[in-house]
Amino acid sequence: MMPPYPSFVRFNMACSQLMQWSGKTMKALGCVIVPVFAATLFNPSASEILPFTNHLLGVQNLLYHHHMIQFRYHTEATMEYMEDHQEKFSHHKDVFCRFCASKSTMMVSEALKTQLTMDKLGEQDSNPAWNNLSAAAKGHHIDKD
Repeated sequence: MMPPYPSFVRFNMACSQLMQWSGKTMKALGCVIVPVFAATLFNPSASEILPFTNHLLGVQNLLYHHHMIQFRYHTEATMEYMEDHQEKFSHHKDVFCRFCASKSTMMVSEALKTQLTMDKLGEQDSNPAWNNLSAAAKGHHIDKD
């Protein structure tokens, strides 16, 4: 929703809809994610201050560490910065634990995907134009849907 701004790259679609992240997209996200996150968590209640701060510091230090890794050459100073950001991130990394997928989560996800695919195939079989499509085109439509 941001208007054009010098050196700011706007996304063509929502971040959750991106299938593949390019370096340009990652850089653009890195420029806005911490300010957006800080604005989103602005003015928390008393019980939310500590979790919000931990989340913000976790994202910020992960992003800073990622930016430092992108340097082609490292000096002692940049190595110290990377170690510092990694250490700070490790103190706050538990905020990401609820997003980690276990084997059981992945199996449930695959079963759900298979069921949704079968349901979609059942819906499409009743469409007369569906039978004129090649197997590859049918697979593309099912994946897209």
